[in-house]
Amino acid sequence: MRVILLAFVAVVLWGQNTAMLIELRHIGPGLAAQIASAYGDGKVNVSTNASTLILSGPPEQLTVIHGVIRKADVPTPAKARKNVELTFYVLAAGDPGGRDLLPDDLAGVAKQVKGVLGVPALRLVESIQIRSREGRGGEASGILGKSAGAPNIYQLRFGEVRLQGEANARSLRLDSLKFGAKILSGNSYIDTGFSTEIDFKEGQKVVIGKSSLDTSGTPFFVVVTGKVVD
Repeated sequence: MRVILLAFVAVVLWGQNTAMLIELRHIGPGLAAQIASAYGDGKVNVSTNASTLILSGPPEQLTVIHGVIRKADVPTPAKARKNVELTFYVLAAGDPGGRDLLPDDLAGVAKQVKGVLGVPALRLVESIQIRSREGRGGEASGILGKSAGAPNIYQLRFGEVRLQGEANARSLRLDSLKFGAKILSGNSYIDTGFSTEIDFKEGQKVVIGKSSLDTSGTPFFVVVTGKVVD
């Protein structure tokens, strides 16, 4: 592994003391000065100028300081991007007076949808899982039932997933999210869907959009949840 050397720009002997100038490449002069003071044991004078550390003191102390700063003055490793698992649920309005046809873990968000939008019952049409990485996008496509005997083709995509906050209070942001479906109407397909950007807490289920599932106007809703995975 190649080590970036911190150049000795000048070395001047003043009696038993030595003057040394160290060029800094990756750390700031303030941090370098703190390191030098900590390892100088009160025997080293420390000052800075732009990206240069200026020292004077016993040669043996300067040698120690130079070694410590050489190890500290290296590029910061790139932050490892976390893997993110996103699950999208497509819910459609059910029969009036009927009961919900949903997994138990969707009961909370279903109650919210029915209360706010006045939908009497809901059913699960499709669930979509996408594994992406922090700072990356993702997409999926498939079929959402049929209209007039022909399949409804959907496409889901987002431009980037971002993580905000710490692990115990983390939120996710989806940028440039678009959900679209092609529904047969007569002899041609019509496009339906929505686009948005959304922030939500990790593990929370939120409704991100509403559109029509068929030419009769049956509404469908898309719910998203997400979490960081290994």
